[in-house]
Parts: sequence; structure tokens; C-alpha cells
Amino acid sequence: MLEKLPRFTASDPLNAVMANYGYQRIAADVPAQKILTNPGLLKNFYDNAFTNKTPLPQNFRSVYGTQEIYLAYDPGLKGAWFISDPQNRIALLNYFRDAVSLGLKADGVLLLGSTPKLTPVGWQNLHDLLDEDFLKQYRPIERVEIMSILPGVRWRPPTLGLGVTFLNMKELREIRATVAEAIRGGTEGEIHR
Repeated sequence: MLEKLPRFTASDPLNAVMANYGYQRIAADVPAQKILTNPGLLKNFYDNAFTNKTPLPQNFRSVYGTQEIYLAYDPGLKGAWFISDPQNRIALLNYFRDAVSLGLKADGVLLLGSTPKLTPVGWQNLHDLLDEDFLKQYRPIERVEIMSILPGVRWRPPTLGLGVTFLNMKELREIRATVAEAIRGGTEGEIHR
């Protein structure tokens, strides 16, 4: 689905911002292009990137967080895709759901819980969190439970509980640190935020 999105070169400021973050190939579906060409939002996105040196995920969320637009990116491919069309959002959610589920299944880890409540950002955070290195480092994990009522992270060996809102709203760096803290220290069942 991402390969089929049209390249977006109509906005020099957007291309400059994304090049600043290391992304050369920019694509966007038609509804996303309309949002991305909003001059007020684009100015804030530009200023955050160059003046405030805000990291891309935080910059995108702060500027476009109230809009119906999502960003998927791959640093290895130097590609970024802006998605707003409902059909494309569903395809993106399905991609992350399948990638996470199949990846965990191959590693012998069961994923369960309130996964339908995860947004594309939450799925991307979950996907990036539960990579091969993470699972090797914290090997006693046998189940990952996504919980709608949990405000953070809970470790009850061998189950790692992750809150839906926590995954949907926090930065990956903060999520990793909180999960590591929950697994390494604290009492069993304690909620870390």
C-alpha cells in the first residue's frame, strides 16, 4: 500500500523539513496532501524542525496531532509516507498488526488484549519496542497484553502489560525506558508510568 502512494513534491518547505530529518522519498495520499499544504501547520512544522530542533515524532504529533493524518517512516529506506485516507489508514493498521503478531509468534510470544484500540502510532510504537534485540534482552517475556485500563506498564512474569493510551501517546524512547524500569525493578504488578 505504501509503495502505491503518490510522491509528494509540491511543498518545498515540507521537503526541506523531511530532508533535515534524513528522509528523501516523501509520499502522501490526496487527503494528506491537502492537510500538509496548510500554511499555518506547515510553518509550525518547519519552525519546530529548524529552530527548536524537535525530533520528528514529537514535531509531527505536536503540529498534526489534531488532524486526521498519520506518518509512517523507514529510516533505512529514507522514506516517509503521510496517510489520511480512511482506506489507507486501515491498510497501515493491518500492516502493523500483522507484522507485530507474526513477529512475536515466531519468537514464541503471545499478543493479546485490546489491540483494536491501538492507533497507527500505538502499533508503530509496539512494533518498534518489541524488536528482536528487546526480546533477547528481556527473554522471560511469554505474553504481551495490551490493556485499555492500564495507564502505563505492568510486569507480572511472564506477562508484560502495556496500556493502550501509553502506547498511543508516548514517545518510543520514553516507552522503552518505562518498560525496562518495570522489568528490572519494582515489585511485581506495580504500574510504571
